[in-house]
Amino acid sequence: MTKMKKVAVIGDWHLAFVTSAVLADVGHDVTLVKPLHLNSQTWTGKFPPTPVVEINLPEMIEKNVAAGRLHYQNGITTDLQAEIIWMAIDTPVSDKDEPQLEPLLQVADEIGRLKTKPGVFAVSSQIPLTFSFELQKRSGVSVVYIPENLRLGKGIETFFAADRTVLGSDDPKAAQAVQELMANFKTEFLVCNLVTSEMVKHANNAFLATSISFSNELARIAEKFGVDSVTVGKALKLDKRIGQAAYVIPGLGFAGGTLPRDLRVLQNLARKTGTPSQLVDAVLDVNENTTAAISETVHDYIAKNNLPKTVLVLGYTYKAETDTLRRSLSIDIANILKAKGYEVIGYDPMMNGKDLSAIKGIIEHCPTMSDIKTNISVTLLMTARPTFKEFDWSKIKGQAGQQLVFDTQNFLNGAEINQAGFLYKRLWSPMAGGSK
Repeated sequence: MTKMKKVAVIGDWHLAFVTSAVLADVGHDVTLVKPLHLNSQTWTGKFPPTPVVEINLPEMIEKNVAAGRLHYQNGITTDLQAEIIWMAIDTPVSDKDEPQLEPLLQVADEIGRLKTKPGVFAVSSQIPLTFSFELQKRSGVSVVYIPENLRLGKGIETFFAADRTVLGSDDPKAAQAVQELMANFKTEFLVCNLVTSEMVKHANNAFLATSISFSNELARIAEKFGVDSVTVGKALKLDKRIGQAAYVIPGLGFAGGTLPRDLRVLQNLARKTGTPSQLVDAVLDVNENTTAAISETVHDYIAKNNLPKTVLVLGYTYKAETDTLRRSLSIDIANILKAKGYEVIGYDPMMNGKDLSAIKGIIEHCPTMSDIKTNISVTLLMTARPTFKEFDWSKIKGQAGQQLVFDTQNFLNGAEINQAGFLYKRLWSPMAGGSK
């Protein structure tokens, strides 16, 4: 049985909400603390609403608030008391995907001014190599760095039962305290020093990103020869040296800020030390070319067939389990098409009622399926939402045999779409069905 600890979780987005809810659910007394320097707007009410869609999170919060284990407060006041302070700020990134670290430093400074210091300063915010030392210096508290691998939409699942949990610290007692805090979790602990744990995060995301760019570059070459690269990816997954979870099925590339952030950190570290980084550079180049390639495929098809310059985008987010528009590839592609004179309309039922200011002037949002126009030349499936498998294609049926459904997620049933009178194309795969 885990001994109850008093924990303060610092943050105001996905990582902080999941961390505080999960720690409360295993019996700890948890206060979620909003750092006001990130956003001066304060929380009110019984408990703040979850900032993004996350399966089972609202129910878990409600349960633990009712049990008296989960609370919140606005701002890091000097009288804040906790045995462990856990910084779970989702580190902001610049337009160049470089981490913006000032908000994290401000938290460390505020911890340094507390009347009663915690025993441990746990950090799962995304940080560059050696940054933990600065946090430790400013706070005056032993840092334990815990590289997070939460996936939007599956945050609770990946927190409770992570493949492994890395605890990095130069203070063995601090690392032991965090391990005791997480004693009821179904995970394997790997304890190491601070810089090693920081490098684990960079290595993890750089490896995933490399796998994605590798698969997409192979698929773009293979497409010219009629190769089904999805089958190639499935074959690789069946190789035990690669494995079922490998990122080897070609797709849109990586987005959302997480993987590119770590690649940019490694790039900057390499430049700082005069170390070559050709592989990291190439991985980013391949990924950044993906949106341009998709846009070019759409443009070439419409131009070749002399069709109306109208494109429908299905889904705005980079993955199905979330409603956050951060680093949306749909928006990036829409911007490219708009610059070429295209009309881009969109439909995403998960976004209805959400803040759609990010797509204003870029994608004309249709609140319902019946609002979609019928002169669509190309439909781009951008998000693998289950609802799109039930999409009524007759609603957008125009010129039989000429409308293209471009499935960038390799998600839809191509045979059904062909039967409905559309051409079907998976990303990096040959055209299927129809007369063109």
